[in-house]
Amino acid sequence: MFRILAMIVVVSGLTACDTISEELPLQPGIVGAPTAGQQAVTYRLSVGDRIAVKVFGQADLSGEFEIDGGGQIAYPLLGQVMAVGHSVDELRALIADDLNRDFVVNPRVSVEVLNFRPFFILGQVNSSGSYPYVNGLNVRQAIAVAGGFTRRAKQSEVILV
Repeated sequence: MFRILAMIVVVSGLTACDTISEELPLQPGIVGAPTAGQQAVTYRLSVGDRIAVKVFGQADLSGEFEIDGGGQIAYPLLGQVMAVGHSVDELRALIADDLNRDFVVNPRVSVEVLNFRPFFILGQVNSSGSYPYVNGLNVRQAIAVAGGFTRRAKQSEVILV
C-alpha cells in the first residue's frame, strides 16, 4: 500500500532554514480551532509576505511593504528592518520602539498581513502544486485545497517538511 507523502513547503526564498521532518498522525474528526491541549500556532513572517504598516497620524510612515529575499522591508526613516521570523505583533513592537527612539513620540503602529506567501503540497493528492496560503490553514485543509487524497493514499500519516 502506498504511503501518503504530503509535503507542505512554505517558500523561504534565499534565507537559510533548517528542515525538520516528523511524522504526524492524522486523526479523523472535526478540523478547526485547537482543542484542549493544543496551542494555536503564531504565524511567522517570511520572504514573499506583503504587509501593511500604519502609524496613526503619520501618513508618510504608513504603507505597504513586501518582505524581500533578505528577509527585510525598506521602511522610511529606519532603513532595512528585519521582518523574517517575527510575528505581526513582534514586528509592530519593533517598528514602534525604533520610531520612538529617534523620530516619533509614542507612535501608535499597526501591522497587518495583506498577502501570505504560497505553500506547496506534493504526494498522493489529486492536484499537487503551489497554492495561496490562508491564515489558519491546517494540514487537512491544505490537502482539501489540493483536491483531496488519491485513492492510493494512506491517510493515517503525513510527513511535513
